[in-house]
Formats: sequence, C-alpha cells, structure tokens
Amino acid sequence: MRFMNKKVSILTTLIACVLVFAASYAIPKLSKPKPVSSADSTATMTTDNNASLDQIRLKHYEYIQPLLMTNSIAESNSMQGLRNRLETYIGQVKSNQIVEDVSVYVRKMENGEWFCINPGQTYNPASMIKIIYIMTYLKEAEYNPGVLNKRVYFSTHFKEGNQQNIKNFTLRENSYYTVKDLMSYMIEYSDNDATLLLAQNMNVALYSRVFTDLDLPSPPSVGEYFISPVDYSKFFRVLYSASYLRPDLSEAALELLTKSTFKDGICAGIDPNVKIAHKFGERIIGTSAQLHEFGIVFLKNEPYMIGVMSKGNSLNELTDILAQISRITYNEFAQKPNS
Repeated sequence: MRFMNKKVSILTTLIACVLVFAASYAIPKLSKPKPVSSADSTATMTTDNNASLDQIRLKHYEYIQPLLMTNSIAESNSMQGLRNRLETYIGQVKSNQIVEDVSVYVRKMENGEWFCINPGQTYNPASMIKIIYIMTYLKEAEYNPGVLNKRVYFSTHFKEGNQQNIKNFTLRENSYYTVKDLMSYMIEYSDNDATLLLAQNMNVALYSRVFTDLDLPSPPSVGEYFISPVDYSKFFRVLYSASYLRPDLSEAALELLTKSTFKDGICAGIDPNVKIAHKFGERIIGTSAQLHEFGIVFLKNEPYMIGVMSKGNSLNELTDILAQISRITYNEFAQKPNS
C-alpha cells in the first residue's frame, strides 16, 4: 500500500477539542470502586528488596493497591546481538538521510526482558491513540455492559480530522452503528469517522483515568501530544497481562487488534501465518512524516512486543524501514530452538 503525500492530519487536535467539549457535560459515574479522593492517582513504586525494579499500582482504593505492572529498570543484555544488528541498520538509513529519527522497543512477553533504542525521543502517536479509546470503552463495560451495544447515529462524514493517507473503508452516512461496530472499524480500518463518533460519546473521565492509572501525562486539551516508545508500550503490556481490564475484555481487545488491515509495516517483516495484535499511526505535517507501529507477535513459545516510532521525509520510506526492523527482529526470535 502506498500513501498520498503531504496531507496534514489534524485528527489529534480535533479529538482533543471534542473531549474538552464533552467534559463540560455530565459524565456517568461509576458505582465501584469508590475513590479515596476526588482525583484518581497512580504512583510509581520502587520495591524495597530490589532497587532495580519499580511498580505501578492503582491508588484509588481504600484498602488495596492492585498491581498493574512491574518494571525492570535495567535493559536486558540477553538481546545484545539483536540490538547491535538493529543499531547498525538504523545507522545506515540515517547516514543515507532516509530517516531523521527512529526508536525501537523490543520486549519478551514471558519474562519481561527488554531494550529500547533511542528511548528518550518522543513522537506524536497519531492513530495509535485509538487503543486508549478501546480501553476506555471496555473499562466502562466492566460496570455497564450495555455500553458496547449502544446505537450511535452517524449523519455525515466529518469535514475536519479526516485527512487519512491510509484508508480503505468508509462509514455509511445517515446510519446507526453500535459502539462495538465503531470500535471494530476504528481498529480494523483505522477509520477516523468512527473514531470521532466514539470520541463524542466517550466517558471522558475514564479516558483521562487510563493515562493517570498508567502513570502517564494526559493529552493536552489544545495542541500536540507526544509520548516515548517506553511509555507507549504500557498500553500493550497491561492488555497482555490483563492487569487493567478483565481477562475476557483484555482478550477481546487484543483479538480486535489482530484484525487490522494494515499489513505494510511490521507485519511485512514476519511470517504471515503468525498472528500479531498491532496498531499503526501516521502523520504528515508539511514535508515531515511520522509513521509508528506497535504490536505483540504471537510467535510460538516466544511472544514478543515490537514497537517502531519514526520520523522522516516519506511515509513510503518509513514503511520500508518498519518492515526491515521487524524482519531483523522476527528472524532473531524465529531461529531460536524453543520458538
């Protein structure tokens, strides 16, 4: 798939405005859990017995602090060979001025070993923010299962926020859609009409709470939002461990992410018979392009997460870079005897 060039996406800014507007109206209240204070907060905690680990726990209960994730602060040395190969490739494409910045995050899902190349760089996640929309609606479904079957009326295509360079699906105007259907269209086809419609009907308090619970800054009401690859990996981590949503809802979220029709990024670098739960995001401002993708590759006996975030001059070139980084990583994991 190739892209239309030099289109400016303003979806992120428009969504922020929609959320600010929606926040001025009554937001459904949850009966449980009862917050200790008016603000939900999550603190990063360091274990006493091992200074190399820290933890993120939910902090809005009175007597418990459920564990969301435990982080090894130090990067793993066991994947140094893979890291070296990726750094060599990235150095080549940067020296050829094909790409401006690239960050790569790799994590073994079973034992938590990880590394990140260029971890300090931040990027506009663009459509990758849609995963948080899924998590928001599924979190509400824990208390209000009917929300997924709520019917929403779609009158006409949004004039703004719809400059998609990757588009192979269109909602029908003057039609009703369930929230569940809109979620599918938003993830499978990355459809921006479905996204904006969901934003208008979303529980804004729960949306903000996802960021707070994961110890992340919330998107600003106005302007761009930027996130590092290490921070973005948290969304996939809590889905895989089912530590934020119920197991059945976490399973549903990852299953939906396996249905994405975008196959030109990290999917192009792995065996097509291997399932991958993934989400991409693309953005063009003037002559500057950004293309990112995160996913969990369900390789037998060795599931791993890979995330690539990149900036450059061309979406086409960035797509090839994502595919090659994915290919190098997949070959490393696939050749292991236990894989």
